[in-house]
Amino acid sequence: MATLDRLRDIVRTRRPSAVPAVEPGAGAREPHEPPHSHARLAPPAPADPTRAALELGGALVEHADGAVIVVDRAYTADDRHGRTPVGEIASTITGGADALRLMGKAWPSAQGVGGSPPGETGGGPLLFLDLETTGLFGGAGTQAFLAGCASIEGTSIRVRQFLMPGFEHERAVLRALQSWAADHGALCTFNGRTFDVPLIETRFLFHRMPCPLDGVPHLDMLHPSRRMWQQRPLATGTPDPDDSSCSLSVLEKQIAGLHRVGDVPGYEIPSRFFNFVRTGDARPLEAVMEHNRLDLLSLAAVLARAIVLITNGPAASTTAQQAYGLARVYERGGEYDNAEAALLKTIEFARRVGLEPEVHGEALRRLAWIRRRDRRPHEAAEAWRELVVLPRCAAALRREAREALAIHHEHRLKDLQTARAHALDLLADGTANPARLQHRLDRIERKLARYMEPTLPLQ
Repeated sequence: MATLDRLRDIVRTRRPSAVPAVEPGAGAREPHEPPHSHARLAPPAPADPTRAALELGGALVEHADGAVIVVDRAYTADDRHGRTPVGEIASTITGGADALRLMGKAWPSAQGVGGSPPGETGGGPLLFLDLETTGLFGGAGTQAFLAGCASIEGTSIRVRQFLMPGFEHERAVLRALQSWAADHGALCTFNGRTFDVPLIETRFLFHRMPCPLDGVPHLDMLHPSRRMWQQRPLATGTPDPDDSSCSLSVLEKQIAGLHRVGDVPGYEIPSRFFNFVRTGDARPLEAVMEHNRLDLLSLAAVLARAIVLITNGPAASTTAQQAYGLARVYERGGEYDNAEAALLKTIEFARRVGLEPEVHGEALRRLAWIRRRDRRPHEAAEAWRELVVLPRCAAALRREAREALAIHHEHRLKDLQTARAHALDLLADGTANPARLQHRLDRIERKLARYMEPTLPLQ
């Protein structure tokens, strides 16, 4: 018998456990009621979408597919997000087409951001997207009960949120999101490539609806943020864990000076929605809606700050790590002159502070690579020489610099004695490939012997 048939047979033949008869009266319970239950639970009150919309300051929009609660908020130029005026954020993003195009070159998924004319893919206003879901780890059954969207309108930021009144209304929410996305161009998220976009694509596929995000340029600000602002361990110890991550909550403190008070924790958000569906009480969702709005404004603030750094160049950097991250963004985008300038700024910061040997060493390594790529081997060798004598330099970087100097002195400068010295240092270090080093040493020794052979005088 198949397992499924067996399970059906068990369910069909299962008998209820014997329960002694009780006369009707106080404390009496039905035969199938659990032994420890003293009263029947009242059935859950169904959610009233109209009342929920009023409680959340929105409107109920009904479609053939269901209903969706739409909440609109407009943040004007004089409003502040932390210490940053909303108008400054909006105008920076509007005027940051060149920086957006550079980030589009640096990350292939964002190619077309800031560079496509209206009517083509990537044209039109930038769409900021952030989802609140019924689960924190994704999965086939996870639904996006709240889709938060934002766009720049002049010097203001408009936020529109689509809230699902119940699980049966998901198709209506997707339809509303589809309509909103059609009027916008490229997409901007924070960790959206890993979480938000795959999840929303799954839900569109589930309902057999075309996903409006397919083929749209997608700038995930998590990746530029890691380049520019993720803290690395310093010589004096590791940074504070609360400040070393690249989460949006940490970045909004550093960039916009926003400190949330009374914000709902992320792990609590799904349970608030479940409670709303079960009881019809939408008031606890107001904190979730505000959390989502703040996330969207913080995402715009992070993008604006990245645009300022890229546009103003290394002079806008305030730390060695930030200048190095900016250099890597320039390098990924193919702007090698700007990358070199940012690396020089990184080295200047590191020399002045003296507490960041890892960033200092990485900057010298990238500087040598760019100069060698630009056919300037002698300038590249200068960076390698500084890297070899850098205090507290990582062993791998020092080994790479010595090997590059050995090659440079042997093949370009024809300085065999110095090339031999670098090769011997590598051999003594014991971390390089001994067979390859011995091969190089043997070749240098043969060249030295050939050059030192006495020549017979001419008769």
